[in-house]
Amino acid sequence: MLGYITPEKGELKLREFEVYGAYYCGICRAVGARRGPLPRLLLSYDFAFLALLLSAVFDAPDALTPFRCPVHPMRKRAVAKPSPVMEYAADMMLLSAYYKLRDDRLDERGLRGLRGSAGELFLRGAVRGIRESHPDKSRELDACMRELDRIERESCASFDRAAEPFARFMGEMLDYDGPAKPDLPPKRAGNARHALRRMGHSLGKWIYLIDAYDDAEADLRRGVYNPLTLCHGFGLAENAGESAARFRERIAERVRFAATLYLSELAELAALLPIEKNKGILENIIYMGLLRRTEEIVGGNGQKRKGI
Repeated sequence: MLGYITPEKGELKLREFEVYGAYYCGICRAVGARRGPLPRLLLSYDFAFLALLLSAVFDAPDALTPFRCPVHPMRKRAVAKPSPVMEYAADMMLLSAYYKLRDDRLDERGLRGLRGSAGELFLRGAVRGIRESHPDKSRELDACMRELDRIERESCASFDRAAEPFARFMGEMLDYDGPAKPDLPPKRAGNARHALRRMGHSLGKWIYLIDAYDDAEADLRRGVYNPLTLCHGFGLAENAGESAARFRERIAERVRFAATLYLSELAELAALLPIEKNKGILENIIYMGLLRRTEEIVGGNGQKRKGI
């Protein structure tokens, strides 16, 4: 995930905001305990959403404890205690960061490409451990990213075809294969996993679309592949002389419509899940936070952000 999945902060209750932060801190601690302290630098609030969602469906009740963080030593902060879901979210976060850095190495030149190479090397040991912990999951995610690399190298002009591998990647990531709650019947757990996989597919399409639109001008300047510039005819004779900014304006309504459609699918699937714990936080993100990010980016104010 790429820094787009955040809540509508002003609509969170104080307790909800505390729980949300506690999950973020819990992922940080899980990364440090499992993969060492330095990979904590790659923390993203996106994965607080993943941990909250999977914990609501599969995990035990919240267990928050006060903790004095070395980065914020003046007062203790609430942190979610370790759990299988927290460890899974931490591993998926690092694996996603690894793929993003690898993508930078393959696609970029200069400082950004060098940074991708250095970051990929930096994470190699942690990724090796993740693949040992989740061998089947890692193989599926690797296959999705290899397919995405191949399609992008072909300069595919079909957005749906280009977005499909990342949509499958997100579906695989949300399809948590760890232990379920003891009181969750196997059939219901299986139905939840199916709904989560479909949710991940819709969320992946939305992320790929919003990221492509957000990066369109920069990609055109750098000569980097972007499916939207190809499928919407940037540079063709009938659009001769069109600037990158004008191109974004021309396709804005189509992007907004498609993004809203993906989010509608996501919301319908979320309603099928047995969510009781932290329901308010998750509904805030799904029904408000993602729509707000869509409007910020399509409205011309978009930029990736890691926190809130």
